[in-house]
Amino acid sequence: MFKKVLAAIIVSVMLLVLAVPVLAAPEGTVGKFSPTLDAIKDPAYDQSFSFGMFDQEDMTKGEGFYSTFGDTATSMDAKIYYLWDDKYLYAFIEVIMNNVTDAGKDFVLDSDNPWESDCVELWFLWDDLDDSAERLKISTDPFHNKLWGDGPLFDDVAPNSSAATTFTDKGYNAEFQIAIPPAFLKEGVQIKATLQINDHSADGTIAVGRQIQGGDIDSIAILTLGAPITIAAPEPEPEPVPEPVVDDTASGGGEAADAEIVVAVPLPAPVPETTPKTGDQTIWLILGLFAAAGLGVSVYKLDRKKI
Repeated sequence: MFKKVLAAIIVSVMLLVLAVPVLAAPEGTVGKFSPTLDAIKDPAYDQSFSFGMFDQEDMTKGEGFYSTFGDTATSMDAKIYYLWDDKYLYAFIEVIMNNVTDAGKDFVLDSDNPWESDCVELWFLWDDLDDSAERLKISTDPFHNKLWGDGPLFDDVAPNSSAATTFTDKGYNAEFQIAIPPAFLKEGVQIKATLQINDHSADGTIAVGRQIQGGDIDSIAILTLGAPITIAAPEPEPEPVPEPVVDDTASGGGEAADAEIVVAVPLPAPVPETTPKTGDQTIWLILGLFAAAGLGVSVYKLDRKKI
């Protein structure tokens, strides 16, 4: 009886273990596109490879892997997007953080590796993907936008690399352009990458994410550089249609309703003037008068003879 119960327990445990999904390391194709380095997400990033910080293997949502004061719990989260072109590998990071805090200008600017602050850490391998010694770490912070890092490759990459940050209503954004050697900026090349965010507070700093230094590097995200991304040009805005001009004086609307209504009364047509008789008409009139006078004289003489 005991053996049957033990066997049933073992079978139940095995079924439970098999039922738990095993998360594979993030892997995807990075589109080729040259974004503007301004910490504002270019639409091309949404067409390329991305992953969340807790999508990485060996991560537990809401937990960091190290803390300067013992507590590794965090409400912070982040997501990273990638692009590439013939000069740079680009990374855009959205950091979701309730309270972004400044560890201090002097600490950040005067330290070679001020990781104990609110900051982003990106880790890369691009030559020997199985050797963590040939790695790059590159970082920036949201308050002072300092670029720093370490690893054997940092001194070669840093002089031509840049970063930008900006605060958001959810935390902050960071964007990098990383001057990876041109030999590794070609379609089909694979690069290993991880994302780490450091969460600073009054108690200390919690490191959240993954690193590339020692340990298991087989389960690290793999980026494959892919084909160019085409962004459609925005459609032109339609021409504005002018609003019709409405004369509302006749219907009693608008300000004209309060004004005195003036009725136009047509004026009488002008009486045509009589054109004075001049020229030939005047001559004929005079001749007529002489003729009448002559006729009158003739009648008078006839009457005198009769007398």
